[in-house]
Amino acid sequence: MHIIAYSSQYTKSDQSVDEELEKITASAKRNNPALKITGVLFYHNRRFLQIIEGEKELLEKLMAVLERDSRHTNIERIIDEEIETRSYSDWNMDSFNLSKQEALDLNELKIIRDVYKQNLTIKSNVLVEFYKAMLDSHELVKPIE
Repeated sequence: MHIIAYSSQYTKSDQSVDEELEKITASAKRNNPALKITGVLFYHNRRFLQIIEGEKELLEKLMAVLERDSRHTNIERIIDEEIETRSYSDWNMDSFNLSKQEALDLNELKIIRDVYKQNLTIKSNVLVEFYKAMLDSHELVKPIE
């Protein structure tokens, strides 16, 4: 089993983000079960953070599709490694629009990853809760300038 967490920059208009999240989620719920890919997608002020798990080969195929998706650019993998077991066996995809009040940057996502990896074994469900808690703490979140 494998996990990939990546961040990317949203390229469409702010007004369309909720509609785009719905489309992304619907597509993932339609396609991911056959591929046995599970995960979650966060949106936070023009940035996506997606955490997906499954067989490495299938995740790589999905990443190739995602890299061609015009809704985002500048994809950077934050985590790309083996895990012992799947954390979201019954959850093929969901998405969350976390905030419209703050901005989160890639360096902060990497800090969160490093803190997490120093203290915990990579497990998708714990990682998702960890990211949510760190984002909610506002200590690593910068105000919009």
